[in-house]
Amino acid sequence: MTTNKYINTLTTILTPYFNIYRDEKLGTFPLPFYAHYHRRDEKYFMTKKSKIWAVENEQFIFVWQKESVVTKEDVIQFSQTFMNHVPNYISNHQDHMSTVFIGAIVAPEAHVDAIKEVKRFRKLRFIRFGLHGWLECYLAIIALNKKERFTHRKALPLTDVFEKPFEEGTN
Repeated sequence: MTTNKYINTLTTILTPYFNIYRDEKLGTFPLPFYAHYHRRDEKYFMTKKSKIWAVENEQFIFVWQKESVVTKEDVIQFSQTFMNHVPNYISNHQDHMSTVFIGAIVAPEAHVDAIKEVKRFRKLRFIRFGLHGWLECYLAIIALNKKERFTHRKALPLTDVFEKPFEEGTN
């Protein structure tokens, strides 16, 4: 599977749940797309004007397409740029509860050191001591030749979507 075909299939899978923004940039990294998911839950008493509580959860997926082998240096550069731009996407709304950021690198294959770096990468930050929620940041590598994804173990449930294009290709 080529990187372009994989990315097109992934955007098709994400479209019902995420807002897709195509041909964006994250610092110096050109992104074929990034996806944004927003969910708001609230409880109210009798009318919507008498709100009891409300929470907002968000998820961002930034996808970087690389046509060659991913090296440890690529992962380090991407993670630094990724972490520098995360504050631009954090919600300042008072009902914010959590935001998850995933930086995905789609490539034909990855070097062993790059995979180790991605498996170690996890950032957790509480906003105003947790009173205004938290954010989590993860990186993932999708190796197309092996049809595998590599990420931190805590991010495995969040990155299941990256394996669906492989299932679509076998049908």
